[in-house]
Amino acid sequence: MARRDRLLNQMGITQWVVRNPAALRGERGIRIPDSTKLIIISDDNMDLNSHLLKDIFLAMSIDPAEVVCINSEQLSMLPTPITINCWVLGTEFQPETLKSTFISPVLAELAMSNSAKRALWKQIYQNDENFSTKAV
Repeated sequence: MARRDRLLNQMGITQWVVRNPAALRGERGIRIPDSTKLIIISDDNMDLNSHLLKDIFLAMSIDPAEVVCINSEQLSMLPTPITINCWVLGTEFQPETLKSTFISPVLAELAMSNSAKRALWKQIYQNDENFSTKAV
């Protein structure tokens, strides 16, 4: 026990331990609306009205209003467990706490790469039961 700790203890002063230092820095947890069907995790700014994203949302049978975009730092502020489908764009991590995770390169690379689009489509198709799509 450090000298300072002993002195505080002798004076009867209780020391508190901060459990969530991010709260002191003004960071707060992220609230995900109940209507959310997809969380996009990307460190790039996302335009949910781009043609590529509209096509992907159409394949998933979801509306852009049902999508929440966060960055990789905000991921740790999400309430756990996460039961909503997540799409990780361009980051090199794969969180274990996520229900279904789709991994793809950043949107600019995805738009230019047919193989990346095919890989994303396979991931969507394999998780077809998580969306209201029907295989034709």
